[in-house]
Amino acid sequence: FFFFLIAVSKFLVTTGRNYDGFQTTSEIVDLTVKGGNLCNNWQNLTKDSFTIGVRGATGGMIGDAVIICGGYDGVNDVDKCYRLTSEKTTLVTHLLFERQYAASIVLNDNILWVTGGWSGAYLASTEYVTSTGTILGPNLPQPLTNHAMIAINKTCSMVIGGISTDYSASTSFNGEQAEDQDRTFFYDHNEGEWITGPSLMQARLNHAAGIITDDVTDEPLVVVTGGRTGGRNYSDGWFYLNSTEILQDGEWVQ
Repeated sequence: FFFFLIAVSKFLVTTGRNYDGFQTTSEIVDLTVKGGNLCNNWQNLTKDSFTIGVRGATGGMIGDAVIICGGYDGVNDVDKCYRLTSEKTTLVTHLLFERQYAASIVLNDNILWVTGGWSGAYLASTEYVTSTGTILGPNLPQPLTNHAMIAINKTCSMVIGGISTDYSASTSFNGEQAEDQDRTFFYDHNEGEWITGPSLMQARLNHAAGIITDDVTDEPLVVVTGGRTGGRNYSDGWFYLNSTEILQDGEWVQ
């Protein structure tokens, strides 16, 4: 599944996979609703709010509607983008590339920037998606999937962590291995340039990232939470993470 912020207190959770298989329903949790059990505060949008059941989709809010793109339906990677409301789901456009486990952010309130992902290979391509069509965006510094992405401000975005090869905690290009899921990159939208950012303390993928505000200084801070990591080889196994990191003064701290 994936989730993203609708407003300060509301989160949308949509699609995904559980013991029932690939999911089509979407839900909203409102953190302002009081009660001892948050599950009681969840609201089903519609019985079948998404046309197909997928995992690894991505999306965001463009205008007053949610746009959901890509994913994996159990057989194929998906290139479709849907517009989701509480009443219905409508196919609006197609991605230029089928992709699952991409990451995305909304630019200027009307463009969904979809980056990386997997479709038989790790993808470096990105796309700008609107309600009327899709065009190519700038390539990532490297092929990447299962990464996180945030908008620092209107002119700067950040790509955090992820994985670039088979499902191990290392990357290999032409047989060369390098552990780089701790890497981060800034993108300057004005200059059209990628800038290498500070390395995470812990290499991680399938993690979440966001911006919080320091209650004392009112300073916005980038925070990364959870995810998983592993060894150089698949046989080393995976380790799920409960750690968090905050970016302060250009360095990650636990």
